[in-house]
Amino acid sequence: MINYIYTPIKFVRLPHYVENPLNLTYSTEGAACFDICAAISKPHLLKAGERFAFPTAIKTAPEFPLWFRVNSRSGLAAKQGIFAIGGIIDTDYRGEWKIILVNSGIEDYEINPGDKIAQVELPFPYRAKFEEVTEAEFASLQTNRGEGGFGSSGR
Repeated sequence: MINYIYTPIKFVRLPHYVENPLNLTYSTEGAACFDICAAISKPHLLKAGERFAFPTAIKTAPEFPLWFRVNSRSGLAAKQGIFAIGGIIDTDYRGEWKIILVNSGIEDYEINPGDKIAQVELPFPYRAKFEEVTEAEFASLQTNRGEGGFGSSGR
């Protein structure tokens, strides 16, 4: 038995959330990461050499000082050359998660609504216990950083 420290991760689903029962779940008891899915309304063709920030329609509020590391899915990387880049979601970030995927392969690849696009970890031995909250409760968990991401802290 693994002695994880289960930590509450408060989150909200945004209106464009795409339902997938595997989203925000660990696939096995021993899995280091939970899955995160694409919240797109129609298929997106990720062309060879292209990178694209896929929305997830979730915002989180982890307890300080926890953060998340975004990792590639091994099957997408090995079979298609699709990698997740831009790896850390800080403890004080309150905006929508976007997962940057790059297609390093030679063929275009289609990402469909609800597809698992990355796997995300908390520092070991922490494990997320997701608790969905209302927008009002989430608003009470704001930080000075808030929704500023993707270079918002400067060059």
